[in-house]
Amino acid sequence: MQHRAGQVVLAVALAALVAAGCASSAPSPAPRAADGPLRILSLTPNITEILFAMGLGDKIVGRSNFCSYPPEALAIPSVGDTLQMNQEKVIALHPTLAFVITRRGDVIRTLESLKIRTVPLNSDRMDELLASIRIIGRETGRPDAAEALVARIQAELAAVREHVRGLGRPKTLFAFPMTIGSAQMTVAGRGTFVDQLLDVAGAENAFPDVANWPQISPQRVIAFGPELVIVNAVGDEAAADRQQAIRRAWANWTSVPAVAHGRIVILTEACLTIPGPRVGLAARRLADVIHPPAAADTSPPAAPPPATPGEAAR
Repeated sequence: MQHRAGQVVLAVALAALVAAGCASSAPSPAPRAADGPLRILSLTPNITEILFAMGLGDKIVGRSNFCSYPPEALAIPSVGDTLQMNQEKVIALHPTLAFVITRRGDVIRTLESLKIRTVPLNSDRMDELLASIRIIGRETGRPDAAEALVARIQAELAAVREHVRGLGRPKTLFAFPMTIGSAQMTVAGRGTFVDQLLDVAGAENAFPDVANWPQISPQRVIAFGPELVIVNAVGDEAAADRQQAIRRAWANWTSVPAVAHGRIVILTEACLTIPGPRVGLAARRLADVIHPPAAADTSPPAAPPPATPGEAAR
């Protein structure tokens, strides 16, 4: 996407895809350092959200440029990201533990050379997200907080799935706004965690192939025949004039069932593409859009706010 704010949404969703060609696999973590103050470097938004939800927000000494939730995260110094990291800033922050989502072995080796225990994680799928939460719990000495967060996420997703049980499963395309001047759009392929969220929320992914975040043409969208199109527009893309432009662009494709029936929905929540503690909230938001009549009758329980530092550990 063209705007920087749009990059925030894709920072986690595309992290592994962007780095896939840089290394075949991530090295094993460095040996555990001696016991001492826990000073965490978090280099992706979902890890930062997980740490705050586990009551570890006050242990984060450095974050990526894209870590903006919860709002308290903005007070933490930023050090760039796994594609362009400011090594001098990292050194000055004296982190003892770093969590990263990347297949770039050079990033991990750089952090390890600075004597920082570096733990690579994955979150492309829901099971990987839950496994990563448990790894974070072990690495930080908070296994109980990790299990509590996993249980909460599982319960929220189960509540959404039950909420839509027995309802139809419309073919739904999850897309990002097209870059101005481009004839391609990025969509959620099968096998991604967004594909899994669509399943939980009671929809069939209109994109038929297993793929991370493929770019496709409007002609392929027409061929897929989605009954519902969800466009995730955040940051600059969420501005009123951009939303109007998005709707005008889609209005031209009258042969798409979603267009013909007025089911082009623009959602501005960034959590829809961040595999972290708010996936239950994301699934519920999708369910409300996919099945609006059912959503009007009742809604699953609201997700609790992120824990304050130390709360989850008590």
